[in-house]
Amino acid sequence: MLLFGQFRFDPERLALYHGQTSISMRPKVSQLLEYFLTHPNQLIKREHLLKSLWQHGEFREAALNQSITELRQVLQDNAKSPIYIKTLPHQGYMWICAVKSDSSNKRRLGVKAAIGLVVISLLGGVYSYKSASIPPAQIQGQVPLLIHPMQNHTGVQANAWWGYALEGTLRERLKTSFKLIPKSQTPDYLNKPEKAQPQQLFLSIKPMQQRYLLQASMAGRHTQVLVEQLDNNFIEIADKLLGTLTTNTALSATKLNEINGLSDYFRGIQALNERGPRLAKSYFEAALTQTPEHLPSRLELARIAWGQGNIQLANHYFDGIDLKTAPYTLQARYHLYLGTFQKALGEFQRARLSAKNALVMAEQSQHIELMASTYQLMADVAWSTLQWQDYTHAMSAAHALIGSRSFAYSEAQRSFYLANPPAAGPQQKNLVNLSQSKKVLEGAIQYYRQSEQRIELARSLFAYGQNYLVPVSESESSLLEALEIANESGEQYFKMQVLTYLGFYYIQLHQGEKALYYLDQVSLEQAFKPALEQLGLLKAMAHMDIGLTTDRHSALKTAQQLFESLLSIETTSDMARANVTLLLGWIALKQGETDKSQMLTNAALEAYEVGGLSDAMIYAKYTQMYIYLLRNEPDNALKLMDLEQDKEAHLMLFYASVAAHMVSDELLFAKAQGMLGKLNNSQSLLDQLEQFKQQPQGDAKLIAELLDAPYSVYCQSKWILE
Repeated sequence: MLLFGQFRFDPERLALYHGQTSISMRPKVSQLLEYFLTHPNQLIKREHLLKSLWQHGEFREAALNQSITELRQVLQDNAKSPIYIKTLPHQGYMWICAVKSDSSNKRRLGVKAAIGLVVISLLGGVYSYKSASIPPAQIQGQVPLLIHPMQNHTGVQANAWWGYALEGTLRERLKTSFKLIPKSQTPDYLNKPEKAQPQQLFLSIKPMQQRYLLQASMAGRHTQVLVEQLDNNFIEIADKLLGTLTTNTALSATKLNEINGLSDYFRGIQALNERGPRLAKSYFEAALTQTPEHLPSRLELARIAWGQGNIQLANHYFDGIDLKTAPYTLQARYHLYLGTFQKALGEFQRARLSAKNALVMAEQSQHIELMASTYQLMADVAWSTLQWQDYTHAMSAAHALIGSRSFAYSEAQRSFYLANPPAAGPQQKNLVNLSQSKKVLEGAIQYYRQSEQRIELARSLFAYGQNYLVPVSESESSLLEALEIANESGEQYFKMQVLTYLGFYYIQLHQGEKALYYLDQVSLEQAFKPALEQLGLLKAMAHMDIGLTTDRHSALKTAQQLFESLLSIETTSDMARANVTLLLGWIALKQGETDKSQMLTNAALEAYEVGGLSDAMIYAKYTQMYIYLLRNEPDNALKLMDLEQDKEAHLMLFYASVAAHMVSDELLFAKAQGMLGKLNNSQSLLDQLEQFKQQPQGDAKLIAELLDAPYSVYCQSKWILE
């Protein structure tokens, strides 16, 4: 135990205490504190901290700054008059507080290895093993290594399971000598210049005289092994390969023990990646029949069960997993799977706790992919609970680990309005994220089309279809292809997600009938409360859209009833309540009830402010601007406008231009019109402005007939309407 000031720090647990109170910190902040405490009164250069703790990611500098700020907040330290951390301009930092070691609880002090330098095998505990911790000095300067999936040229796709098993064994053997690149990042490296390519290991197998010839190459070395049959001999074969390919390279001394049912387990992994859970389930069940204590198979069955809507069976499998002797990687995956399940059930507090447990275990195992996935789960939970600072921290951490891929599958899904409002924060930042994500997803789709990994292809297509920078024609085909694969695979929960988003997609295009066609196909267990809430909201929106675009009053009445039903449900989230209130305001506006519309819009605006939904507030604001224009009160409309803050909101600039013209402020009119003209897809609004200028002012009927109403577009994003 290390003592400083009024604090105690346990390096073994990375835990900070003030008196008897445990203080919560992100794992990375805890590692930073440990580093300072083990190097007191020394100049620590920023470059050294980055090298030691932030070796991966595009935003390492920002991650370090954020962690320093968080640590100072926890310690209540002041940068201008520090007690603990002193900043030395243009040099680095120094820990200036005395540090004492509690002799009753000594441990060997050492610098924690940087995140991601050791990647545990994808087996996640398929083998039982014991291995010593890796000294930090051994990790420094490791060469990145990308292990490609084995090319199966046997003519029998069922043989691919053996490649998964061999690859997993190779990863376990090489983890101490190389910085293994996560499998999901393989597409990112395919189109990089040769100089930027990491060291790579290629594997292929083909038939030869009733046997199989396995060929491998790495760093200019080539070898081949004749394999009699594809069974549980992959451990022996892996050692033979590495004996030739890695001369003078220290390999992991981990003892890998064979376990009954491994071939079925790996066949399950193959099926899960290539065909989905419907086929994979039987293999995992077979593996569990042969070895009932085989935790990896039980864990995969738990995930499959809830993904297929069997909540009771999922709980049965999760409850039957004993983690006492499980390796860190398997423990991390357990908590990650459980937390994802809890998030789907709407149990956000429990999901947050599971995510924290997963992160501790993932960092212990130094598994980059698991750490990034855990941060993304944390971001999902923070998003659902409107904890924007926590959301930003978690997504930044995921981005620091795996780059733009973290946004590709998360940010795009959160960019559609009302079902999930845009991320709080500068819109331009979201645009940058979506632009990077689009490139990542394009590469991923190209890569997975050339492989057998249909499930990853579906997930990439789904994310690509949600990216607002993708042309609408491409989005539709991507979403429909993702739905086709999901339907074939048996991924029921994923299928419901795609169907739900397709509903929203067609609502965006004012095709309410088509939206209902897909939304009516969604069948969810009542336990999936967040998804059911989203479904109810979108069905009501679809009816509303039909009513707004066709003047069918019955559709508006149905929408109103569905919205009011959502408000009557006690468990409806604050976010959904705010959205429903605004949408009811739009219905009232369509029906000519401007007073009621303004009351509802004001209530929605207040709710958005309380929830910190800064982007969603724009919808309420320009609805109020429109109401003021209808009332011939352009001055009040202009009071709501902030040209700097709202410079990318089409209707805000449009209504500001109209109001400026009505008060004869030509300078303001020219400025607002000019800003509107710089936005994509603004020509229709500019044409309306020109028509409006030619007409008498102050006529509510003219404004209602000539100008686009607030409900003419449901998404003030970068959506490209073609």
